[in-house]
Amino acid sequence: MLRLYGIKNCNTVKKSIDWLNGQKINFEFMDVKKGILDEKTLSEWIENLPNGYSWESLVNKSGITWRKLDDEQKKIAGTQIGVFGLIIEKPSIMKRPVITNGNKVLTIGFDELKFSEQLL
Repeated sequence: MLRLYGIKNCNTVKKSIDWLNGQKINFEFMDVKKGILDEKTLSEWIENLPNGYSWESLVNKSGITWRKLDDEQKKIAGTQIGVFGLIIEKPSIMKRPVITNGNKVLTIGFDELKFSEQLL
């Protein structure tokens, strides 16, 4: 079964959920604010990213959480391990949603074209 990792109040996550429901695609919602992410999960994601994505794709650099980071935290986020720590500590910094099938990442963020290609 597909899993959608995100935050309930996130507009992008809401759009993604609406799209999935509109296509009658079953999925399980995983609220990243509930402490469900760890280094093992994030490492598995990185090992199973589709073409065009990298560990840097997991960071939402246009969001308010990123803008609130100090320069030292942003520097730490320049490494894969640093990003893992930030996502675990501040899950709202993660680009949302991340949709997986098992431990394989299918998409990051909402893109209707990519959703159609990867999820239908």
